[in-house]
Amino acid sequence: MQMRKLGTLLAMLALVGSLAWAGPGAKILIVDQTQTILEAMQLEVLARALLATGDFQLAATTELPRGPHPRGPFQFVVIVPERGEWVWVCTPTLPDRLPPELQAALRGLEEAIQQVFQGKRRAVDPGADLYPALWSAYFLKVGILEGIEG
Repeated sequence: MQMRKLGTLLAMLALVGSLAWAGPGAKILIVDQTQTILEAMQLEVLARALLATGDFQLAATTELPRGPHPRGPFQFVVIVPERGEWVWVCTPTLPDRLPPELQAALRGLEEAIQQVFQGKRRAVDPGADLYPALWSAYFLKVGILEGIEG
């Protein structure tokens, strides 16, 4: 059964890696709070697929940051909680107020999350849920997320 799951993950890597986004090198911080090997592998597939596009720069941590990150600030923070059906995507403003290139990057990021987690988890951003909106406000305040001009 594990070999079948590995094969599925490798197929997803090929599929997601073939996608292209028009983002200008959006910087993403991934907060990985998962506890299973399968989800860790799925996050690896997500990271490799995003990097393969050339449109994303990634940093990762297992703890929620309390202050500026040495590789930040970021345009997006992706929180993958230990359990549940969501992946919270934090943004510096409401998604419909992002510049067009970051809106495109956000769509690509959320699509990749949906594909990698095969519908078992779904991406939720501040435009759809209060929880990522509160985290986004906090990350802006402590310098993790980069503010949007204008």
